[in-house]
Amino acid sequence: MSRTLLRVGLLALAFALGTYAFGWMAVPVVGLVWGALAGHSRRPALHAGVAAAAAWAALLLVPALTGLPTLTFATRLAAAIQVPGWALWLAELVFPLLTGWAGALLGTALAPRRPAAPAAE
Repeated sequence: MSRTLLRVGLLALAFALGTYAFGWMAVPVVGLVWGALAGHSRRPALHAGVAAAAAWAALLLVPALTGLPTLTFATRLAAAIQVPGWALWLAELVFPLLTGWAGALLGTALAPRRPAAPAAE
């Protein structure tokens, strides 16, 4: 359990740094690399999706905690496009979840298969 949590935490850090440096397009790329490297582990796509959503939640939380008017901007944007305010926040978390998950799923599918161990006789 703690090993999985550590992996997801480090993966979330990779998603956050990638997003900060290269924008949203880093999310499926980091997911693809993760899927190719961790394809043999359990649920790599799920871990990538959760880590990507956690990374973006942290990236959204930092400006709000430092006093930037993120909530005001989100409220005005939601009013301008005529959706509830919570829908924007939900979309900001679902988008990286799905793109990270899809990238990892593709990476898992493209990763070379490891040869099976010979059966013991």
